[in-house]
Amino acid sequence: MSPADELRTAAQTLMDLADTAQADLDTDEFWKCYAPATAWRDGFVNGFGGVSSDLVAVFTPTTAHALAGWLRFEADLIDRVPGAELKDRTTHALNVARQINGSAP
Repeated sequence: MSPADELRTAAQTLMDLADTAQADLDTDEFWKCYAPATAWRDGFVNGFGGVSSDLVAVFTPTTAHALAGWLRFEADLIDRVPGAELKDRTTHALNVARQINGSAP
């Protein structure tokens, strides 16, 4: 898989998970007791607690969409710019993508 493909795969994974999570947030009874603007954060902090929930609370579906947008931007950049000029820049994006994809660096 090319680096651009790795980035796009990770972006699509995030988008799919974010969309599914948002649909759950919008329809599942668990979330109904929370204010819509803060339901994600409040649900995780109150439902699970601890620092792990604090991390998940800030990684909302909207955050996932933003991260996916960045990964797609980097993939498009790889397609437009010669590889040697992007090596340092894309290394960070590829590290993130590989963690999402569960692939070895």
